[in-house]
Amino acid sequence: MCLNILAKPLISKTYWLTFLISLIFLACFSQNTSTDNLEKSFVEYTQLPRDIVYTHLNKSVYIKGETLAFNAYVFDKNDKRLSKFTTNLYCSIADENGKTIKSKMVLVNEGVANGSFSVDSLFTSGNYVFKAYTNWMKNFDEQNLYIQNIKVIDPEIESNVIPKVISSKLDAQFLPEGGHLLANTENTVGVVIKDELGFGIPNLECQLLNNNNGVINFKTNQFGIGKFMFIPEEGKKYEVSMKFEGKKQIFIIDSAELSGVTLSLGDFYGKVALRISTNKSTLRYIRKQPYKITIHNGFEFKTIFFEFKEDLHVTKYINYDDLSTGINIFTVFNENNSPLLERLFFKYDGINFMHTNEATSKKSLDSMEISLPLKDVDKSLPNHFSISVLPEGTKSYNHHHNIISSTFLQPYVNGFIENATYYFTDISRRKQYELDNLLLTQGWSSYDWNKIFYNPPSSSFEFETGISFKATVNNSKTLKYVMYPSSFNDLEIFEITEGINTFEKKELFPFDDEKIRLSEVKKNDKTKKSSIYLQFNPSTIPDIENYTKILPLKETVFFDSELLQPFLQTSWTEYEQLNEVIIEVDKIQDRIEKLQKSIYGRVDVFDDTKRKNYIDFETYIRTKGYNVFHFNGDFVISKLGGLNRNKSPIVYIDNRLILDYNELSFYNMSIVDYITINETGFGETFRGEGTGGVIKIFTDPTIFNKNNPELSSFQEIDIPLTFETSKTFYTPKYNSYQSRFYKEFGVIKWLPKLSLDENGNISFKIGNQEGPNIKLFIEGTANDGSFISEIKTVNLE
Repeated sequence: MCLNILAKPLISKTYWLTFLISLIFLACFSQNTSTDNLEKSFVEYTQLPRDIVYTHLNKSVYIKGETLAFNAYVFDKNDKRLSKFTTNLYCSIADENGKTIKSKMVLVNEGVANGSFSVDSLFTSGNYVFKAYTNWMKNFDEQNLYIQNIKVIDPEIESNVIPKVISSKLDAQFLPEGGHLLANTENTVGVVIKDELGFGIPNLECQLLNNNNGVINFKTNQFGIGKFMFIPEEGKKYEVSMKFEGKKQIFIIDSAELSGVTLSLGDFYGKVALRISTNKSTLRYIRKQPYKITIHNGFEFKTIFFEFKEDLHVTKYINYDDLSTGINIFTVFNENNSPLLERLFFKYDGINFMHTNEATSKKSLDSMEISLPLKDVDKSLPNHFSISVLPEGTKSYNHHHNIISSTFLQPYVNGFIENATYYFTDISRRKQYELDNLLLTQGWSSYDWNKIFYNPPSSSFEFETGISFKATVNNSKTLKYVMYPSSFNDLEIFEITEGINTFEKKELFPFDDEKIRLSEVKKNDKTKKSSIYLQFNPSTIPDIENYTKILPLKETVFFDSELLQPFLQTSWTEYEQLNEVIIEVDKIQDRIEKLQKSIYGRVDVFDDTKRKNYIDFETYIRTKGYNVFHFNGDFVISKLGGLNRNKSPIVYIDNRLILDYNELSFYNMSIVDYITINETGFGETFRGEGTGGVIKIFTDPTIFNKNNPELSSFQEIDIPLTFETSKTFYTPKYNSYQSRFYKEFGVIKWLPKLSLDENGNISFKIGNQEGPNIKLFIEGTANDGSFISEIKTVNLE
């Protein structure tokens, strides 16, 4: 071929110039096309929205008979703000074998939910796993759920527990920065040395040795993490020696690759330097080939191009301003879009940390009020905080994550991080350096490029909003059906066309033991019991399997002879009986609050007691500031005092305007659900203004039938899965508040639904304490996207 070219006549310079320009254009076009494909794959992989959940547990070590209480915060993964859409959150506790012991569904409202589990007879001494997740999270491989190991102690079994004895054999991992160890060039190697349980070995002195007896000394930090730099030579073997518990242990380092590229990252607190290096034997093959670095955080995506020329090193500087707050994932690709190296970097700048000022306390006869000032937060908008109040010397609160590490860090790594809370409390330059060393050892992120290219997630698992059902009508020609109201669901009419025997309902929010009640509506508008089959979704609590291995609790729990006597005065079963009374009150109050948001005036929700006390409407309305009398055969209602005195109100029954008050004479209250009274008529359109106010009566015909089942005209259907009402947390009573047990494992208070008061304080009350100090474990988020995670000791004297 070369001979043939040489034999051809000379080609003009213009032709060669055009040819060269074409080559450059094609190269650029190919590079751009390659980048477009890369970015397209990333966008497709990340286009489905993702939630992440953090759950604040009141403790990590529970005594059998106590209550595990929690406050869950569900965030949009991209902007780290509370989710506006998520409603269904599943919480479960499983034993060490993965068997689910308890589970429930709780309602997420504006991104926050709370609930509890009784640590009852279903539990025995041992480790358990708490999980909080949504069905939607099952579509993704990243760890967006919350998972935490907890421990349960049954004193009847575990008095004088013998601490677990573990082997002194170590697990040592040597992880080249970027993912590859390259011969004949400088490499940074991260080191993780753990014990049998998976915890890091602190302050362990190690030596890197080669077969020429060269030595490099390095040491692990408090979490068993370290690093060293060296230039591995081709053909030489390297090993690391360390002495632990009096025994010398040797680990072999994998041989360095003869060709390739390697990566090192430097943080200059304002800029990040990425240095991509190769060796001489590789350079001649890759010189002037197009490479690229992508930067992403699971949402935003950027690309930097580079190539090796004559030098063995290429350095790229990225300003902090060009990086995302939180995790930044740097990946090096070759011209074929094959990922070669990856490194994680964390940018603290941009995370808004809140801190409380010095606490104040005010003592009364039976309680103590504590106030935590929190400045520069808009108290007029929603803010959400939870606090676990424990004795100062507690050993029962040892979570690996707080709200910040669980939101900004854990979902982006593959492994589980020991004591991740450490990196996000009292932040210093040293902690930033230690977090970077941790990320050096994490290797590839939770965003797998093979899946990004070839297996993007699909919405196989639904994004759930409440409960839905599909109704199938059995052998009926009725075309209209009514679903009666419940605590948080309104009355609804379903009309179907002839020949269709199904209808659907979505976004139902049933609680506890509520049921669906349905009737057929005949042509004369009378109702009869229906015969309908319902299919519910969801009908069971889904399991979730895509989560990482988690670490057990760090501390070993000891018991002594003083714990052989009972230390809880009240058992968990008694707490459950008390809860049932409180739940009914809470449900009514929650319903009033929900109704109050959508109307003007007062809301009066009826129960059986009120229906018996007010046998007719006349008796009831006299107690609400209205005069009622009969005049010339007419029933008259007028306002007693205040604005629009002596004027008559506008009255509705089930949104039907009452034109003749006589309809209200001797009106039976036996089916009244609730009544709203707007005394001024403001906000009720022009019809209500200038009158004696607006009164609206809402009824529920099933109330009468429920009390008289033999006359029932509706079909009652069990709902297989409902939301669980949040129970009031009861603090256990202890036989002694001076015992070591109480000081180390006792509970003072759990406060899941805190916000700011009018003075900008987080305020709450606790019972009077015998000790001088208490410890507060505070987690939460404010309306401006800021976070708080504090451990605060409060002096009560």
